[in-house]
Amino acid sequence: MIFIAVWTTVFAVLAAYLLHSPKVRSWLAVAIHAKILRRVAICSIAIVVSIVVAYKTHPQQEATQTNDLRIFEEYSANAVLKLDSMGRMSVDSSCNLGHSKPELAYVMPILLNTYVEIVEKPTKPILVRIDDTLQIQMRGYKQFKNRGIRLTKLLQKKLGNRYDIKIFSNETVHTLQVVYIGTPWDKEQLMALPVMEAAQKNHVDPALLMSLIRHVSNFDFDFKGPKDTYGLLAMGGHSEADHKAGGEHSEENCNLDGLSQVFVGAERLGKQLQVLSRENAIATFYPERGMEYPDANWTKSPLIKSWVNQVLDDVEFYRNNGLKPLE
Repeated sequence: MIFIAVWTTVFAVLAAYLLHSPKVRSWLAVAIHAKILRRVAICSIAIVVSIVVAYKTHPQQEATQTNDLRIFEEYSANAVLKLDSMGRMSVDSSCNLGHSKPELAYVMPILLNTYVEIVEKPTKPILVRIDDTLQIQMRGYKQFKNRGIRLTKLLQKKLGNRYDIKIFSNETVHTLQVVYIGTPWDKEQLMALPVMEAAQKNHVDPALLMSLIRHVSNFDFDFKGPKDTYGLLAMGGHSEADHKAGGEHSEENCNLDGLSQVFVGAERLGKQLQVLSRENAIATFYPERGMEYPDANWTKSPLIKSWVNQVLDDVEFYRNNGLKPLE
């Protein structure tokens, strides 16, 4: 806006100066009476006005940004439903899973395991709420005070001070309430459970899978790679043939959004590790020229070699922080 104002002032001053010249005024009088020049001027003004109107009425569409929290809430809801399908608990019909807080859903296995550890002959717990507060009802106990105290103490020890844990009793219904009061988890922390699930399913090292995601996209769902690739592992946009690794590959990889790349990436990593060395398999995930290095030719590139070494270094970091294969 300032740019337009400055140049408008400059042209106005220049026009006022030139109009003081008789020769300029005579040229201007001739131009005004020339029909062709009038038509050119009118057409030029009409074109400029049309461009301005079109720009104002059709503003440039902004790129849509992925709702990261919504992705993890949906994953959390599915994780809760899996526990229900396994018979470890029941989800009450009134329980709304639409905004399942990941910091609470991720620790539900710990809650259920601790409940079974403390209570002899436990009844099946019932999930009645999971949003910013998690509530699990334990029904059928006339006396629960001593068990409740031991349960809250052990859970507090396991989960730490970032969780506020209480038990409310009403006759034979006892409600375990857990609220997360710590700093919201970042995407790296939220990614841990999907990575563990995908790694366990495909028998790969979760620390390696986590490190690959970090160095490809830095956990950015909206990451854009070369050749129109996108996503956590830059696998979206590739053709199915690009993802073959020494054998048949059944996945459709042209439209991989959200967390789906974690699971497809784990599958591809597992297959590549069967036919390639560990370093060679890692090199094929390099986002700039991924999948073009099925052999050791990548070692000729200092950039890719350094990238592979960084991935391997962070594998140890993630292992030391708890991302280890389940035995």
